Amino acid sequence: MHTLTRQTFSTSREMDFFSQKELETQTGHGRHEWPFVIIKELVDNALDACEEHDIAPEITITADAQGITVSDNGPGLPDSTLRGACDFTVRCSSREMYIAPDRGAQGNALMTLLSMPRVLDKDDGKFIVECHGVRHVITCDADPITQRARVSDDQSESGVTQGTAVRIQWEQREDDDGDIEWPFALRQREGWSWVNKILRDRFWEMALSFAFFNPHATIIVRWFDEEDVQFDATDPTWVKWKPNKPTSPHWYKLEHLERLIAAYITRARDTGQDRTVADFIAEFDGLKSNAKRKRILDETGLARVYLSGLTDGDQLDHPRINSLLASMKAHSKEVGPRRLGVIGESHFRKRCEQIGYEADSFRYDRNLLFDDGIPCVVETMFAFRGENVSDERFFVGGVNWSAGVDNPFKSVGADGLGSILRDQRISSREPVIFAVHLAKARVEYRDRGKTQIILNGSEPPEDDK
Repeated sequence: MHTLTRQTFSTSREMDFFSQKELETQTGHGRHEWPFVIIKELVDNALDACEEHDIAPEITITADAQGITVSDNGPGLPDSTLRGACDFTVRCSSREMYIAPDRGAQGNALMTLLSMPRVLDKDDGKFIVECHGVRHVITCDADPITQRARVSDDQSESGVTQGTAVRIQWEQREDDDGDIEWPFALRQREGWSWVNKILRDRFWEMALSFAFFNPHATIIVRWFDEEDVQFDATDPTWVKWKPNKPTSPHWYKLEHLERLIAAYITRARDTGQDRTVADFIAEFDGLKSNAKRKRILDETGLARVYLSGLTDGDQLDHPRINSLLASMKAHSKEVGPRRLGVIGESHFRKRCEQIGYEADSFRYDRNLLFDDGIPCVVETMFAFRGENVSDERFFVGGVNWSAGVDNPFKSVGADGLGSILRDQRISSREPVIFAVHLAKARVEYRDRGKTQIILNGSEPPEDDK
């Protein structure tokens, strides 16, 4: 009998970024929503970069026939970050392993954007970065045989010496009538004028959402040749928990701290630069002092021990790490919700003034609470825009000062926000503004699509209310 001896083949995981199907899985959004994924990820990065250097963010979102550009006034994208993102064999992130109220913590956002241009336009798609006086024109795709990433970085001189400008670019397209077409799977049967309005309105809404949640930021939208839409900062000195601020041991469970320690150990094996447990402890909020560190080290017996010593054979030493976490918590104070950052009623009211509202309809509510020991700030705002306003209901939902591509509060409680609004006889056609923002040190979701936030809060200490 003729038989087949099957071979075992290995395929590269780098292909996870080089097809529409895989990118939709990576981003959690269909191709028609990618323009807003681009805005979200790039604006998140721009805000973080500015905050880390105490710069009041000024961010411009530009759309034209050949692409989308997001530029900022920050310190400029580090070359090491760009090089790391171009390596599709690993995931590079300064957020993913830490537990903190970060805007993003997935570690693959820049990778998805790097590969997106060639998925949109396989011949002319480009990812362009300008910073530090250098223009990077990056093209990347996958070798069809080896399924490995092929990355080209063509560098030249740039006039951008301050801040960063990132552009997703494709070749200009026109339909049979000479109207512009974007390379996204949008319904275009009614022509570009229809698509133009849908996209323009969504661009405006995304920019406004970020402006609602960031009092210190100025957000500008440039849509083709139309007049700029600008949302000025209401408080350039406003502060929140910054991305470079130490994290609190109270935000970690054992599995979280073990994951962080394992990452440090792996890095030490690659670089040969191990660090002591004492130095590791000093990175956490409230544990910088030598006296506190000494008490923790004495209690746990970890004085003069390196992180690589927190292993038991080829496994992490769970009991010792658990003891370390318990001692770190015992010798540090919990972070109150207020320290995360409160957007505030004044800012929300000023944003409503920018787009028009009836002052006597304005309502604002704030709740400071703990959820399983994790500090949270929940802020809600409602306003009626007026009888003569034709716009539909504008819902603004955000988590940790970032706007969602979709509503991140699709299910809160048993009925969800949509039901709450319907119970108040507020239909989707009503010209109202309804904003909900959650700041939380550790955000968890009920589903992989991150559409249902888990929030079962309790009251904070009296002195933090």
